[in-house]
Amino acid sequence: GKTWLSAFDSINFSRVLFIAHREEILSQAMNTYRKIRPSENFGRYSGTAKEDGDIIFASVQTLSRNEHLNYFEKDQFDYIVIDEFHHATANSYARILEYFTPKFLLGLTATPDRTDGKSLLALCDNNLVYRCDLHEGIERNLLAPFKCLGVPDDVDYAQIPWRSNKFD
Repeated sequence: GKTWLSAFDSINFSRVLFIAHREEILSQAMNTYRKIRPSENFGRYSGTAKEDGDIIFASVQTLSRNEHLNYFEKDQFDYIVIDEFHHATANSYARILEYFTPKFLLGLTATPDRTDGKSLLALCDNNLVYRCDLHEGIERNLLAPFKCLGVPDDVDYAQIPWRSNKFD
C-alpha cells in the first residue's frame, strides 16, 4: 500500500527518485509505478545498472557514495521517496538527504518508532502525512488480533558472542 500511495502521489511531479535498500524492493516499486505511470521513462541506479530516466529507482548503497551522488544535480528530482524510512538516520541515508533538494520528500515505513530515540519526523520537517499503528490497525479491523506466548528456557546467552548486531 505504501508504494502504491507514493506512485499515485508522484503523478504531478516529472522527475522522481525512489530509494530502497534492497533490489527486490526496487523491482517491486518499479512494477507498481509502471502500472500507475505507464508512459514514463524508467531507470535503475544500483550496483548492477546505471540507467537514466524520468523516474529512477536507486539503491541506497550505490547512491550514497560520493561519485554516484555527484552524477546527479542536487535539484534534479522534484519528488524523492525513501522506502523503509526507519533506516534514514544511518550515515548512508543522511548523505543522500543532505545532498538532494527535492520539492517534496516522502518517507515510507511501517515501523516509525525507533528504539534509539532518533526522530524520523525531524528529517521531514515534522511533516507527518499518515500514521496507523498496530493497535489502531487491530481496532479498525485492518489487522488480525494476536496473542504472544513466551516459552521460558535456561540458555545462557551471555556465553554467545555478539558481532555486527547479531549472535555469532
